[in-house]
Amino acid sequence: MFKILNWKHRYFKKKLRGVECMILDLEFKKFKTLEIREEIRQEYDNQKSRLNVLEAQIKAQLKTEKICEIHNPEKGKEPVPLQKGKCVCEYIEKHMEIAEIERMYDQKVLLKRDMGRFLEQMKGLDIEVKGAPPSSENHAGTEGINQTLDSLVELKGMVRDYTKQI
Repeated sequence: MFKILNWKHRYFKKKLRGVECMILDLEFKKFKTLEIREEIRQEYDNQKSRLNVLEAQIKAQLKTEKICEIHNPEKGKEPVPLQKGKCVCEYIEKHMEIAEIERMYDQKVLLKRDMGRFLEQMKGLDIEVKGAPPSSENHAGTEGINQTLDSLVELKGMVRDYTKQI
């Protein structure tokens, strides 16, 4: 009966309820963030497989392994020099038009750009959930949802113990 009339006890009971609600909110946020990350990862995998198929199609159209400076993004391979600023790649004749092959190269560039964007999004979501240690760019580091949840669970125990003492 005494605890019901004690205003401090009621106050901290409400605080305990608020902490429990914040824990539930953060658990929901973590679940949705991980769900979104999984969708982005699946899209990244789709783009990666499309890129592999596209590269195989391009390679199938080449007569030789020689690729001009424009179409050879890989370092270490010997590129064929351009002749008067034009592409000198040798393609299988009458199978595909040069414009179609150029479209495939453009599509390849777009796929690589999209894949980079998806990787950056996944890294951002990972930092949001797991946090980031201090670095030269971010001296304080970043606290993630996991660390916040751990802190709130600890706070919940402290508030519960304190209300028992009152």
